[in-house]
Amino acid sequence: MPIVKYARRWMPLAAAVLYLTVTGNALADTPLSGFVEAALVRHQGRELSQGERDIANALNRKAAQPLAGDPTFNLKYETDVIVSDRGYREWEGGVELPLWWPGQSREHKREAERTMSVADAILNARRLEVAGKVRDRIWMLALARGELEQARSALKTTQDLADDVKRRVDAGELPRSDLLLADKDVLTRADAMAQAENRVTQAERMFTLYTGMESVPAPGREQLSLSNELPENHPQLILVDAKVEQARAHRERVKGERRRGPNVWLGGKSFKERSGAGYDSAVGVEVSIPFGSVAHAAPASAKAGNALTEAQIEREHRYHELTEALDIATLEYQRTTDAQQRAQRRQQLAEASLSISRRAFELGETDLVRLLQVQADAIDARHDQQIRQLDVGQAIARLNQSLGVIPQ
Repeated sequence: MPIVKYARRWMPLAAAVLYLTVTGNALADTPLSGFVEAALVRHQGRELSQGERDIANALNRKAAQPLAGDPTFNLKYETDVIVSDRGYREWEGGVELPLWWPGQSREHKREAERTMSVADAILNARRLEVAGKVRDRIWMLALARGELEQARSALKTTQDLADDVKRRVDAGELPRSDLLLADKDVLTRADAMAQAENRVTQAERMFTLYTGMESVPAPGREQLSLSNELPENHPQLILVDAKVEQARAHRERVKGERRRGPNVWLGGKSFKERSGAGYDSAVGVEVSIPFGSVAHAAPASAKAGNALTEAQIEREHRYHELTEALDIATLEYQRTTDAQQRAQRRQQLAEASLSISRRAFELGETDLVRLLQVQADAIDARHDQQIRQLDVGQAIARLNQSLGVIPQ
């Protein structure tokens, strides 16, 4: 579903809260990218990338060799000592050199290049994966801090009212039962604040355990990326595309190795016909060209072809997976912006109602039960407004994540 028209509709709202931060702990100087890099150190996953690099380097080393394989030295000796024993002796030795078929070395080099691309793509995809987990933990903490801030505000509001009720009870203006109601509300809000503090502590701990950094940031609002389709440079798409090209290059290399290349033998021999005669010597060159058999190479070729098919299927599966994630993130962003606007309007109405009810209570035109109800509604509205603002920020972060945006 396109999001541009929705983004235009809600852009004033997004811009108004673009750099909203959550009060609580001091804002860390480290940018989001710094926390991502710190988490990468603890959760590298570089072994897969390094493994691909090792394969690429090995293929490059082989492609750079002048021979298709290791040269072989051979030595042969013949004698008639156990037959006629006339003194016949012959020594023959040489070196056998396996040669490349035209294009074989080039196929090794091409596969090395594609494998190196996979190694680079693995690192970038891993960085995006870690960025998503850092984003989730930051916004989990932001929501917990928002809950705590509202719990503190609610406790202060109820405590102020309880103090006022006590003053009026002491003055004989209100019955003592009203003070019991007010004190009960204070205890309820105090318990809610204690629970909120615990959730903040847990969220901070989860963030520190994942990133290894003690300074826990209050999130800045990420810049909204407007797009209704997956970008071509999405790290996950780059990775699966690179794996397809790697599998294709491997298949071509295996096809080129269906038969061994020619062998060249360079050597010589020295011999004498009978005892007492001198040795005669000669040098020679021998070329052997093996006949290729498709049947012998079929298993390796079939395996390479199947690997390419699996890589292509994985690419299609990943594309649909990422597209679905983008649709979900887009709808969630639209939902949170709608909810934030409604929460803002509700807060305005609740604050106005609370102001009227407080005045009426002071004048004796309403009772404490009614005021507590209106006050609770206003507290809930304030809470809802702040949490909806944080929801928008989290939705933007998740939308950027689904678009493959890595914090810079």
